[in-house]
Amino acid sequence: MSYVLERVVHPNHWEYDRWLHEVEHVGAIERAENLALRRDIVTLLSYVRDHKVVGTKSTGNMPLAAIREVTAAFVVPPELDTMIGSHTYKLRTEFEVWPLYFRHVLAQVGELLDTPAGGRWRLTPEADQFLGFDSLDQVLHLLYVWWFRVNWAIAANSSSFGDVIPPDLPNICLDRLRSIPVGRRIETASFLDALAARIGVMPGPSEYQDLLLGSVRGDAQDMVINVAADFGILELEAAPQPVPFVQPEVIAFTVTPLGRALLTALDLLSSKDRSSRHA
Repeated sequence: MSYVLERVVHPNHWEYDRWLHEVEHVGAIERAENLALRRDIVTLLSYVRDHKVVGTKSTGNMPLAAIREVTAAFVVPPELDTMIGSHTYKLRTEFEVWPLYFRHVLAQVGELLDTPAGGRWRLTPEADQFLGFDSLDQVLHLLYVWWFRVNWAIAANSSSFGDVIPPDLPNICLDRLRSIPVGRRIETASFLDALAARIGVMPGPSEYQDLLLGSVRGDAQDMVINVAADFGILELEAAPQPVPFVQPEVIAFTVTPLGRALLTALDLLSSKDRSSRHA
């Protein structure tokens, strides 16, 4: 059923059998098939395969014309130009288009894309294999890459964690999310406060401590909650009255049936990695 899991978990192992039952029960393959993130990654890879994309000389990022073409084919095309009053601020760099940059990083770190500075973007042999995976294996591959190979700090706005997140943060977040039953409503503020406390950031007597806690909450929402929602792990509940030009406040979330299956698989993959490192 899962090539990605079978590489690290024996297909006759009881944990694998239990996971297969969970996958079939929640219709995880069909849910993964419809996941916007997975579909956008396939769109990105297909675009690079079918078009000549030359990375910018400084960073290797996608040139502006290609950005407009490929993001127009995303499930939810991102807004590229911003109008404030009567002035329109035009797109300047891929870094300003988080949905594309996020997918670019996943594909590059996941060894699906080679994107050299000043050189032509190309699909790797692993990309051909990835495109042949079923939808759930594609999502599993991308999720594993994000959780354990990408530096989460790229998703943080305030950089309260500095350039590199605490090395145990991914496992802390995995354990906490796996402890939540499917469908149980969790208040975002309480989850973020508990997470901040777990890594040693708590309310204090000084204004600086409160500012630091607020920054950690915001970054953790960006790195954990928002990205988990992109992977279909969480369903978010936004505040009823969003503020213009400000990211909607997420007041609560629930773990989805697909999310439960993905978190279980991620735990199996990470457990195998941990045992290998300590062998």
